[in-house]
Amino acid sequence: MQDPIEKRLKDKYKEVPKWAEDFPIDQSSDSNVSRRDFIRYLGLVSLGFFAGTVGVWFNSMLKITPRAFNRMKIIDREDLKVGESYVFEVPGYKEPAMLVRLNQDEYVAFGQKCTHLQCPVIWKKDEKILFCPCHKGAFNGVTGDVLYGPPERPLPKLKIEVLPDGIYFVGMERGELA
Repeated sequence: MQDPIEKRLKDKYKEVPKWAEDFPIDQSSDSNVSRRDFIRYLGLVSLGFFAGTVGVWFNSMLKITPRAFNRMKIIDREDLKVGESYVFEVPGYKEPAMLVRLNQDEYVAFGQKCTHLQCPVIWKKDEKILFCPCHKGAFNGVTGDVLYGPPERPLPKLKIEVLPDGIYFVGMERGELA
């Protein structure tokens, strides 16, 4: 008995095309997946996704313990004028942080990446906001809370100590840097 695909190709092209010779399809030896096998594979894949989700959740539960930080000097007090900002690196993190001097004795520090799509935020001293130029989002310059735009979470806030010889990073107050 002649293969129906080969017969159809001969009828259409008068001979079997070269590509059909190189890639023959033998329908009689082609295996079909039974419904039982399909359900078995579907169940195994679903079980794999479920196990992965449980693993990610379990891993996130293990990271609840607060990380210990060593005190790190950011900048001298005199080097940052009122209304200015200073971007600095926190050891062990890829994400930069931003220190802002709000007035003579008040400083705040936040993670510099927007919580929406990780664009760097910039300090607008006239408006006292941290602005994300990528999608026009804004955060309160004192608290780091979302004012408007697409971000739904506040910026990570850093604990700082203001000492006579400078400003020091001492840990995380809220959130986590990447």
